[in-house]
Amino acid sequence: MVNVLFLDIPQERVGVLIGKNGEVKKELEEKIGVKIHVESDGLVKVEYSTENPEVYFKLKKVSDAISCGFSGEDALKLLDDDVVLKKIDLRDFTNESSQRMKILKGRIIGRGGKVWKRIEKLADVKIAVYKYNVGIIGSEENCEIAFRTILKILEGSQFSTVFRYLENKRRVLERGIWVERSELTEDESRGEV
Repeated sequence: MVNVLFLDIPQERVGVLIGKNGEVKKELEEKIGVKIHVESDGLVKVEYSTENPEVYFKLKKVSDAISCGFSGEDALKLLDDDVVLKKIDLRDFTNESSQRMKILKGRIIGRGGKVWKRIEKLADVKIAVYKYNVGIIGSEENCEIAFRTILKILEGSQFSTVFRYLENKRRVLERGIWVERSELTEDESRGEV
C-alpha cells in the first residue's frame, strides 16, 4: 500500500529539493525508497510505502532543513540517524517585519559571516539563516552546543562571553564527557560521587 505526503516547502526553495540536474531529488528517492512529484505550482507530493513509516519522519526533517535555508546536500545528511536538525524561530525574539529582526540576524551572521563560521567550526555543525528561521545540522551534542550559543547571542550576550562558552563546551565535548551541570545530582556537582 502507498501513502501520500505533501511536503511544506516554500515555493522559492523547491528548486533546492530538486537540485542541479535533479540530483538531490534522485538521491532522496533512491536512499529512502520514495517517489517525489513536483507539480507546476510548486506543490511537492511524495509517495512512500506504508511498510516503512519512518520515511515520513526522514522526509519531514529534510523538508524542514530545506525550508530553513540549507542546501539539498546538507539536508540529505539528515537521512543519517545520528544527524539532527535544531531550529530557532527568530519571531520568538521579535516580530517578523521589525528592524530588530535584521539586527538579530546580523548578530548571528557577523561581519563577513565571521560569527556564523566560527560557531560552525567550533561546534562542528552547519548553520543556515533564512527568513525568520535559524537551522543547525549536526550530531545531537554539537547541535545543542551551537543552539545554546546562538540563544546567548540572541539574548544579547557579549561575543567574548559567547565564544568563551563555546570553546569551553567544545573542549569538554572532545574529552567525551559533555554533561550540563544542571543534569548532575547534588552529590555529583560537589564531587562526592
